[in-house]
Amino acid sequence: MRRRPSISDIAEETGVSIATVSLALRDKGRMSDETRARVKETAERVGYVPNASARSLVGGKTHLITISVPAIGTVPEAVSSVEYFFKLLGAAAARAIELDYGLLMTSPTDRPDRVGVDGAIVVDPAADDPTIAAFDRRGWPVVTIGRRVDDSSPEGGRSWEVDNDFVFATNNVLDHLHERGSKSITLIANEPIDSFQSDSIETYREWCSGHDMEPRVIMSKSPLPEDAAVAAAAALAGDSRPDAVYATVDTLAKAVIDQAGRQGIELPGQLRIATCSDSHIASATEPQLTTIDEKPVELGEAAVEMLISAITDPESEPHQVQLGTELIIRGSTA
Repeated sequence: MRRRPSISDIAEETGVSIATVSLALRDKGRMSDETRARVKETAERVGYVPNASARSLVGGKTHLITISVPAIGTVPEAVSSVEYFFKLLGAAAARAIELDYGLLMTSPTDRPDRVGVDGAIVVDPAADDPTIAAFDRRGWPVVTIGRRVDDSSPEGGRSWEVDNDFVFATNNVLDHLHERGSKSITLIANEPIDSFQSDSIETYREWCSGHDMEPRVIMSKSPLPEDAAVAAAAALAGDSRPDAVYATVDTLAKAVIDQAGRQGIELPGQLRIATCSDSHIASATEPQLTTIDEKPVELGEAAVEMLISAITDPESEPHQVQLGTELIIRGSTA
């Protein structure tokens, strides 16, 4: 028996997203007349007929989605986190509005499943994130930005994922340091470990193994300045001081710059430093920090598009999308 055409088929043939197809067929959303006409013509040509049960489900939707972010207000010193989340949230809200949806911001301790939303985006989810657990139990769609460190998902859960390719990003920055002449690279990360830092540490160890370099990981209790200072001092202590440091957060990198200054270590001549947060800290230090741009705007937009596609096409299958990063080379590694 021939499978009935779906909006996923129309999206693939027209080269637009599932969300755009859904909006075009309902005469909603902002798009060119040419795109709307092309979607409708394709739907008619392939014989698309809306699934009655799916349409009734979509028709009963609230057109409200939620995005759950860590409690950034509790760590005001982690400026990079604040900037990252504001950029991501702003982009997600703008894209949701363009696609005829409202966006509700919540924290991991809230219960958005009780508010009446159609789906959820969870940023940097914990292994036991309550929003994911609640939505999984109901079979409602969830998109995570970053994965749970344990990579688990209850049977029957409908969880999609969008994230940076941190394996590539970490290899990229380590290759850059190596090409600049660094022969001993220390990595500094902080608790709590999320998927980004987990990937970075694992990739760093594998990279060191392939370059005949002894891995050395220093863990800070948090990204806060006082804890970062302790980790920086440990990284630069003793006779086996590295000639390069890769810090997963810019507050850690700044702490290394400050510690190097106290010890009279010349940057970048005697020590190169790179980080993975392109906040204003990275460009305000002296020297300015080489960093990885995580593209928070693109992440926010992609997560919203993925979630709305899952909402409008109940037959779609969960999948993962990885977005690229950009290495921004500045004076700290020149």
